[in-house]
Amino acid sequence: MRRWLILLATVAIAFFAWVKLDPSRPTAGVRRPLRYLGGQAQIQLDVADRGTGLTSVDVFIEAAGTRYQLAAERYPAIGWRGSGVLQRSFDLPVAPRDAKIPEGAATLLVIARDGSWLNYLRSTPPTLAQAVEVDYTPPLIEVLTGQHYMRLGGSDVVVYKVSKDAVRSGVQVEGYFFAGTPGALRDPGVSVALFAVPQDLTTAARPRVVAEDAAGNRREAAFFVAVKPRKFAERTLDVGDDFLARKVPELLETNRMPRTDDLVAGYLAINRDLRRQSEETVREVCSRSEPKPLWSEVFLRQPDSAPLSSFADRRSYKHDGNLIDSQTHLGFDLASLRLSPVVAENTGKVVFTDNLGIYGNTVILDHGMGLFSLYGHLSSISVPVGQLVNRGDPLGRTGETGLAAGDHLHFSVMVDGVHVDPVEWWDPKWVADHVTEKLKSFDSPAAEPAKPASAAAPSGRRSR
Repeated sequence: MRRWLILLATVAIAFFAWVKLDPSRPTAGVRRPLRYLGGQAQIQLDVADRGTGLTSVDVFIEAAGTRYQLAAERYPAIGWRGSGVLQRSFDLPVAPRDAKIPEGAATLLVIARDGSWLNYLRSTPPTLAQAVEVDYTPPLIEVLTGQHYMRLGGSDVVVYKVSKDAVRSGVQVEGYFFAGTPGALRDPGVSVALFAVPQDLTTAARPRVVAEDAAGNRREAAFFVAVKPRKFAERTLDVGDDFLARKVPELLETNRMPRTDDLVAGYLAINRDLRRQSEETVREVCSRSEPKPLWSEVFLRQPDSAPLSSFADRRSYKHDGNLIDSQTHLGFDLASLRLSPVVAENTGKVVFTDNLGIYGNTVILDHGMGLFSLYGHLSSISVPVGQLVNRGDPLGRTGETGLAAGDHLHFSVMVDGVHVDPVEWWDPKWVADHVTEKLKSFDSPAAEPAKPASAAAPSGRRSR
């Protein structure tokens, strides 16, 4: 019996020692790539131990021989096996400047310890040691173009330089950002941004060129912009029962929206929610553009068409004499003969051909440098995504798909997904004064003819 007790005790001690003499060490990793630390940063870490469990985790930034502590956690043992904490995740907001961490080379250190008795017999090296650069200096900006005269809802071009450390630049107009394009001109150090003062802002909007570096440091530079006010047209539209019965069930089903017997409620869901979703899709499609202009001529007006509306009409919708909704109509409605051919208004690349909510069957063309055009309510589409088309090439035929009361074309021009007034892009003098002559003065490839549709597309523009 005694021998059995001794054997059991020996086995228990051996098992206990085997657990407590765990030779494995904790591990640590960074969830998001981290190379730079600027004025504000977020460090995301995962720390784990597959043995006795973590007993402590310390996180530091080591710079110029000094350690700056970011986090310290302790995990007491809750039983003979250890703390039971096998994994910890950290989301650490870091303000290096506030902590007075000096600029320059630094190291992110994670020191994690577990409950192994071997820690008393061995040193504890850093679980993670990753080199980082502390940088508080924002990029430099030099605006090269001088005066910019615009109308509310209109567009313009600014040419500027940023220092080589900039990883993102463009024009900020209140909550709207218009990505700049490096490499659009012959000088690779010069960037160009098409931008707009959107129709839903006021003339008090002040565009600024902005630039950010990899550390998140940001600089803004004001430049001269004069925005001319304008009054947008106001229209009242009657929404009849025949229109509701014809359109609402079809659009709810086509766009996989909840069905309802209340046609007015269904119409409001389409006119509000589906309209918003459609614009979100437009912005997503327009978030990536070719870096150089694919066009060299003024935009072509659709042949033999007449406008049914103007840009940014303020529309009120009535049913049985009661006001039920109001929306802004972004673009032009152009009418011609039923099932008329629709052509590309300028050279570009087809980037979207599908149902687009309120716009129905739609084609979107990328003209390069953030400029896009949209052709909606089509009855048929004759081009595939990826095809390069020349100015005047056929895209499809007019129709009444989407939220259209009759056969017509909805046409829009967008800059980085923001609708702008197409009238400017139809005007040869405006295009010359505000775009092409500016680019030519900085030795732009836009001064040369656009590549034919059979040519390969330029490399992709950095997305915003």
